[in-house]
Amino acid sequence: MDEELDVNALKKILKIDSKKGLKISYEKNVLKKNFPHLIKEISGNKKLLKINSSITLINEKGKENLQNSKKSYPKELFNPKPIDFIRRCKTCEEAISILDFLLQRKEISLKDYNLLKNQIKTEDGLKKLIEKFGGFKKPGYYERKYRSDIKGITKNKK
Repeated sequence: MDEELDVNALKKILKIDSKKGLKISYEKNVLKKNFPHLIKEISGNKKLLKINSSITLINEKGKENLQNSKKSYPKELFNPKPIDFIRRCKTCEEAISILDFLLQRKEISLKDYNLLKNQIKTEDGLKKLIEKFGGFKKPGYYERKYRSDIKGITKNKK
């Protein structure tokens, strides 16, 4: 009778073997109750695919699309110059703090930094500098300027 109980008990136990040879035993009822989807996955004959390959393909396509888009759009949208930032400033302090930041990040040379800073510090220097390079850039400047170009590019790509 003890042997019969052991056989029945063994039928209730699900054995999982890992590739390293480690054996883990659980009662089927406990697993079914707590992890029904896991039981379906373990006992099912479905083969699963690794996601790494599809992510790689997506990343490669994304890089390719980005490179194509950089060729189509104006450079000013990807690499703004110091003057592009200054044209959005309302005060001399804002402009100088932007120049300080750009110098700290080494996106502007010390010579250009000093030249622009001296121009800004003169009387009405910021206003003159902004007018010289095309006027003040209001919010939405790039959208208004390039809206038709961008729509044309996206239509052609489809």
